Amino acid sequence: MENFIRNSLLPAATLLLALGTVSETLAATDSAQSEITLQFNETIQIERVDNITISDPIPGQAAQGTDTFCVAGSGFSTFSITFANLGTDPTFFLSGSAGARVDYDVLFLNSTTGPAPTLVMPGIPLNNQTLQASNCADDNARFNILIFPGQWEPVQNFAPFTGTLMITVASE
Repeated sequence: MENFIRNSLLPAATLLLALGTVSETLAATDSAQSEITLQFNETIQIERVDNITISDPIPGQAAQGTDTFCVAGSGFSTFSITFANLGTDPTFFLSGSAGARVDYDVLFLNSTTGPAPTLVMPGIPLNNQTLQASNCADDNARFNILIFPGQWEPVQNFAPFTGTLMITVASE
């Protein structure tokens, strides 16, 4: 009997050892990687652009109007601003009765106070404007409308003159 037990245990121990080895060699592993990125989507806004009414300019002087507004955003440091006449004619103009027309200039300053503003070309972006705010808590820019007397004086009887100025800001 002792031989039977010894003869049975040896093959059983060999089988258990073999199964343990087989289960270790049959184990499967795999791995993958994940790249983590923190990003901020660019946002830009323009707020508090108001209508401008220029009343009773002084003869011989330019008619002028000014508006302050806000440009804010995040995810970038500079922006472009484009001023354009609404419609297909790219020039800045106001329309009066009987087809009368008054051309005007637009000037922009990326501040509410400071040096002389920059003359704007219709539909041409002013690039590399420094972003000053992440929200529109305060006004931080201005545009001026300038109508020379040679434009408005000859046609003043065809007033009122109206037009729409489109202002577009874009992150850079």
